[in-house]
Amino acid sequence: MHIPICFAFALLLITGSVSWKVAADYSVQTNSHSSSLHNGWQSNLRWTLDFSSRGVFNDNDSFTQNVVGFDLHKVFSTADRDIAILTFQPYIVNFSNRDSTPYFFDGRDTELTWRISNINYIARADGAFNIRLGHFEIPFGLEQNIGTNGTLRQYSFAERGIKADWGVSVNGILPTWDYEISISRGSGNDIDDRDNPYVFAGRIGSSAHKNLVVGLSFFDAEVLGPVEATRRQRVGLDVAWYHRNWELLAELSAGEDEDAETAMALLETSWRNNDETLHLYTQIKQQRRELDLERDSGSTIVLGAHQTLSREVSISGQWSKPFDRLGHQDDSSQFIVQLRYRL
Repeated sequence: MHIPICFAFALLLITGSVSWKVAADYSVQTNSHSSSLHNGWQSNLRWTLDFSSRGVFNDNDSFTQNVVGFDLHKVFSTADRDIAILTFQPYIVNFSNRDSTPYFFDGRDTELTWRISNINYIARADGAFNIRLGHFEIPFGLEQNIGTNGTLRQYSFAERGIKADWGVSVNGILPTWDYEISISRGSGNDIDDRDNPYVFAGRIGSSAHKNLVVGLSFFDAEVLGPVEATRRQRVGLDVAWYHRNWELLAELSAGEDEDAETAMALLETSWRNNDETLHLYTQIKQQRRELDLERDSGSTIVLGAHQTLSREVSISGQWSKPFDRLGHQDDSSQFIVQLRYRL
């Protein structure tokens, strides 16, 4: 397990932040500035302890996953403006009774993992140009604007073989559109230069706060896996439409894995109640691969629910079933239930 240099740099900034002058009252809801200056670490600081337990049940490999994590969010400010945002999310993940764990666990049942852990330097006061350094989600498709870390609800990252990576990006929020372009190591949780992996990716889309959001993405990579790095290329289109209690999300992508041509289509319909404590969703995913004129396809349906029981506690359940098999994909149904507590 590697401790990245850029993360050590982030910790150095944290340690030195007590001498920074900030102009904000501490609040878990807002970042509004006051006219006076304060010295202190707690200004514009939020932190949470995150506990979750997940049971995964299928015909071949039923197991449990327990997670303990720390979620910190800090905004560094001067008297005039915000200058950087730090997100720090180390999580310890433990598997029980699982036949095989992810390759970067090195055969162990427990590992320190990184979710979103980076510093985003606000180069322009209006947020139009920022520089992000650390571990972040690869900017591609629906997951750019929809937070899925720690949830059962996921989108298309598995099809590309990587969700988050160590690297650097430029990003910004403009009046009518948002963007992020990144270059990263290509090895996921750890920084590993075996086979010289990398990811070059980006997304540009209309403003995420609108009722209709459209985005274009690209992905060019050598993604490190258990044995070797795999060449993957994608271009993608994502659409999100919000109307009252309903959401309609879609993502299309096409590209290549080594010499095989690939295509993927995902459609999700979901509904939330008025106080947003109950969320129901349905996903349909279709994949196709073509190699030397031989075509292979597969489709999967997902039904899910998320219930917020209190400010701290939530419970989720999800059932999925492949209709067809893509390559050697397991065609058995799977049910997952998760209890999550955030203190």
